[in-house]
Amino acid sequence: MKNDEEILQSLIAGGLIGAALGALVSNNKEEGATLGALAGAVLLATFKANEQAMKSNIAMYVQEGGSLFEIQPGGTKQFVKEIKKNSATLPQHFKLQ
Repeated sequence: MKNDEEILQSLIAGGLIGAALGALVSNNKEEGATLGALAGAVLLATFKANEQAMKSNIAMYVQEGGSLFEIQPGGTKQFVKEIKKNSATLPQHFKLQ
């Protein structure tokens, strides 16, 4: 349980740091702060999840470029297969109803 609490605290810290950075670089300070908070929390959560996965002693799969690799707990990396790019195009804007 303590581990979950640490992750939650890190997410909060990452969100606050991201909000400050987002507000600095955005013309719309409110929108920039919101997007920055989300980005900061996502980056920190990804980092923490990766740390926990490395400690689990289970192989991980990562995508690099157009290839899928398996990374063993000892750090050895093995090519698995090529990944085809998705040819679907998404619209720039969505209308929520």
